[in-house]
Amino acid sequence: MSIPVKKVKGVGPKTAEYLLSKNVETAEALIQFGVKQLAQAPGFSPGRAETVIDEARDMLGMVEPASLAISFSEPESNWVGKKEKKDGKKNKKEKKKNKKDKKGKKDKKKDKKKEKKKNK
Repeated sequence: MSIPVKKVKGVGPKTAEYLLSKNVETAEALIQFGVKQLAQAPGFSPGRAETVIDEARDMLGMVEPASLAISFSEPESNWVGKKEKKDGKKNKKEKKKNKKDKKGKKDKKKDKKKEKKKNK
């Protein structure tokens, strides 16, 4: 028995339309589609995608939750949150500052050497 994807809890008309454009017509196909692919749907996050796929599994009487069904060989998401971006900017600023400090130290050393030569 095939359950239409639009019957899965959490799949509204727009999501159903999106999934149909990706040839996902049944709950079984939705499970095969996977969390990462569903998370790309408009209005979906990885958490929401996981919840919807878990609902499809429940409807079909499957036990394994979507979070366990994800292959560990898949690359991690490249998603970066605001905090991580802010931290990255801080690190860049610190690196630039350190470079300037190093240049300043080198210039001071050169100046000291020049003064020593003049004094000799």
